[in-house]
Amino acid sequence: FSTRMNCSIYLLATLQWGILSPLNVLKLLKNTTSPWARMWVPQLSEECQRDCGIARMWATMFWSSQLMFAFGYLYIHVYNQGKEPFVWVGIFQKILIGAFLLKAYMEEVVYGPIAVAGALDWLMAFFLFLDLRKTIPLKRD
Repeated sequence: FSTRMNCSIYLLATLQWGILSPLNVLKLLKNTTSPWARMWVPQLSEECQRDCGIARMWATMFWSSQLMFAFGYLYIHVYNQGKEPFVWVGIFQKILIGAFLLKAYMEEVVYGPIAVAGALDWLMAFFLFLDLRKTIPLKRD
């Protein structure tokens, strides 16, 4: 176990979803509404998730995958290895999740803070790509 505790793009990627994900998974498993949900989503969206098993299933899968990616980024931060191909998958995941979060905002399913999270996913994908490219240079002919 490395004692390296400096801040890295991988620590930031861990923190981005690593705190929120387990809280949401627990909320979904308990099938309760969050006292802070009104800040992030309309009441109808929170009630829909509470009342619909398939919505809870998909939300649980989403938050679980975000948590697993957070653990992967934490591993890279601590041990400074295992970047490729994990980071490539993470970059594409962040691009897609960011797009879906922005789409949900445009359709008024979620509020502005979630749109910011989507934009941050795109920004994080860009910085992960820059770090990966610096670490593992792309082949040129």
